[in-house]
Amino acid sequence: MDNRNEIASAVREAKKNLGEAADFRVADALDILEGMAPFLDREAVVKIKCKSCDNYASSSFPLSRDFYAVDEGEYCHARQASIKNLTVSKLASCSYYSHQASLDLTDLGKKIMEEDLAPAFKDRKLYDRSKFASYSVAFRLIPMPGMVCIQLGHEVNGCFACSDIKIYLVRRLDPGFGAEASLKISLAMKGGPIMVVQSGLQTRRQLDIDYVLDWIAERRKMDIVYL
Repeated sequence: MDNRNEIASAVREAKKNLGEAADFRVADALDILEGMAPFLDREAVVKIKCKSCDNYASSSFPLSRDFYAVDEGEYCHARQASIKNLTVSKLASCSYYSHQASLDLTDLGKKIMEEDLAPAFKDRKLYDRSKFASYSVAFRLIPMPGMVCIQLGHEVNGCFACSDIKIYLVRRLDPGFGAEASLKISLAMKGGPIMVVQSGLQTRRQLDIDYVLDWIAERRKMDIVYL
């Protein structure tokens, strides 16, 4: 069955079974859903609902503790299944949807950026080798599935130029870090988010930032992993 018709067919079957006994609010909801059904193919449901859900992942580790095996398909942590294996009606009716963990992690990232990093880097300069100049350090926060990324860089002509320093606040393993890094991260994870620092050693030495990051991790009661 065409997945655009999958939901419409289920709604029509529900209407037939409920008959005239359906509560008017239920009947209205079914009418709305039937009207939306032609627009709700798998890609639309995943884009509208799944990609903003705490349980969504763009890829996963299909084998326990084997960080070299990666399934590149989209994955649902709540159902512990690849999204490609779930019907569009199961995706659309999923009751596991949540966005609170992502909001909490983004809020934590903003606090670390504004309350910890900005004051600590207020008087430091970041050298841009391509410009042969030093700049005041700037920050950018990027929410991602299961994590947020704080990028360190500087402003140039109103645009953000990213350095090679990225601080990730991670609440679950992500194959994007690679096998060896994922093993290091897994050993540090104890149920809460951890701080993962991805940076060239030279830049870290230039800014002398390790003690600042260690202090932030201790203040926020997070473990820290350097990649």
